[in-house]
Amino acid sequence: MERLYYLHNAEYKHFIVDEKPLGKGGQATVYNVIYPSRLDDCCIKIYHNGCKEQTIERLKYMIAHPPAITRSAAFRICWPEGFVYNEQHDIVGFYMPKAFEQSRDLYILCYYCKGKTIASRFKGNPAWFDKFERTSGEGVRNRLKMMANISQAFYQIHKANDYVVLDVKPENILATATGKVSIVDTDSFQIADNQRIIFPGAAATPEYCAPEFESQYNQHRPFTKTNDCFSLAVVFYQILMGLHPYSGMQLLEPYDTDEYNNLAACINRHLFVYGSNKRYIKQLSPNPHMFFERLPRQLQLMFIKAFDAPNYRPTMEDWCKELYNILK
Repeated sequence: MERLYYLHNAEYKHFIVDEKPLGKGGQATVYNVIYPSRLDDCCIKIYHNGCKEQTIERLKYMIAHPPAITRSAAFRICWPEGFVYNEQHDIVGFYMPKAFEQSRDLYILCYYCKGKTIASRFKGNPAWFDKFERTSGEGVRNRLKMMANISQAFYQIHKANDYVVLDVKPENILATATGKVSIVDTDSFQIADNQRIIFPGAAATPEYCAPEFESQYNQHRPFTKTNDCFSLAVVFYQILMGLHPYSGMQLLEPYDTDEYNNLAACINRHLFVYGSNKRYIKQLSPNPHMFFERLPRQLQLMFIKAFDAPNYRPTMEDWCKELYNILK
């Protein structure tokens, strides 16, 4: 049966969307827009069970207060731009810019297998072959360029003041083989005004949460942009190293117990292999983190500050500037 959705302008204008979804999750389905033509670079997100009042209020706030720049040649922020209605004129979702064509999540770069190429591991993604291999200068440079594009997108989100992404992880950043990036699931961001939470974040993933996350959560304090900066540093490390910064090591006493056999516990105890607690860590042989030692010293320090010094954690502006200098 044809799905009927409407754009509320001067009157209710009928959307025409692809029958095949662009994506489907637990709460909503995303469809490509065919008509009206002025929105042919957009998609619509339809919630399975309609929009609750709090969701409508959140979306109203976001539509009225977008980042200054949501689209550029290098990035897209898939930000709510307007409501979508059903035949009864109820709000059922919203429309937003769609991700760049031929995008996929960053898993393709974030998990390295020794002796394996992208071509051998991801046979269905030929556009990515040979472009991002860490064995070539061009491959490393392309990874750095992608990090720079991600930094630019998050800089725009953070510059809008009210927003913390919170659930930052490779699955929520889509990318093309040319390095263009799209930030998705924006309707789950935390929205806060100073120390007052207006709309809480919908989710967070422990393996990417900063050490201070638990105390902030327990004390009902708003999360801050520095939470995002920690999570993004983890993602950046994965893009360059192919593994999580708190994995691929042997823990020594008193951390050689089952309590620390998960990434979140290691994060909470600042057990980064090149951090201030490295005396409690024995590097494996061969060391899967060895590529870190080949990075420019300034980039190494950016990671060490991100993981070891919460008060000096690099901002997205810092990452933009440093990556620009390295690439230049």
